[in-house]
Amino acid sequence: MESGVVVGYDQGPSSERAIDLAVEEAARRGVELTVIHALHHHHGKAEASSAPTARDVAEQGAERARAAHPGVPTHAVSVEGSAPAALGAASAEADLLVVGHRERGGFGLRYGDVALRTVARAGCPAVIVQGAADGGRGVVLAAMEVGETPEEVLEFAFGEAARRGARLKAVSALEMLWPFAYAGDRGQLRHASDQAGERASAALEERLRPWRARHPDVVVECELDQGDPAAVLADATAHADLIVVGGRRRGEHHQGMHHGAIADALLQHADCPIAVVPHG
Repeated sequence: MESGVVVGYDQGPSSERAIDLAVEEAARRGVELTVIHALHHHHGKAEASSAPTARDVAEQGAERARAAHPGVPTHAVSVEGSAPAALGAASAEADLLVVGHRERGGFGLRYGDVALRTVARAGCPAVIVQGAADGGRGVVLAAMEVGETPEEVLEFAFGEAARRGARLKAVSALEMLWPFAYAGDRGQLRHASDQAGERASAALEERLRPWRARHPDVVVECELDQGDPAAVLADATAHADLIVVGGRRRGEHHQGMHHGAIADALLQHADCPIAVVPHG
């Protein structure tokens, strides 16, 4: 698959939203869009999408993209196999993979399972389209770990903010280490907590400093909250168009990534699309 944006399409509402986001991304990046419909056979029988033909379904998705952005070169491709396998293979040389949250999994799969299985096979950054965001909030979130946020995550987040003309909000969370309500000496514990927060804030600012210099036109905000990281990030998505998280690569000889507990939680609770960026 040539470099560009790849998107999965199955005629469902979620995949229609994926088409809309994918063609916007292709237009912003100045690359081609490939719309893929996977026809999965079980015990010699094809899923119901064989009528109309798989090629027709893929072309329907491509027509939706062309109507939105006639200037983006758009190709329709139909393949046999499961959606995760087909999209994962297509992502090997792609710049970005886009998939809907509620793609049709069938056969007992929970909503989101197909999306996560696809991300697990992705060879490039992958966006899961979900939530109520319609691109009008003007904020890209970067999920930060104090002192440990990978370069790939920051590069993708700053790049997205720059292309969209959006603000970048770097969000991190500290678990509550001292239960003030039950502590005997609240003053000392609160002072220690404040010091920990100050050190973490300083570390975040230092981590972002070279990226601010590389992207002087991107307005950057930092937010450090106390609480469960997944909950803090999920709450922040109510005011964002995209949240960017990391996924560790599987290894030198295995394409794909481990998306982790944060991505799993965001898939259930985020109110905007989730970009999972491979690193390591």
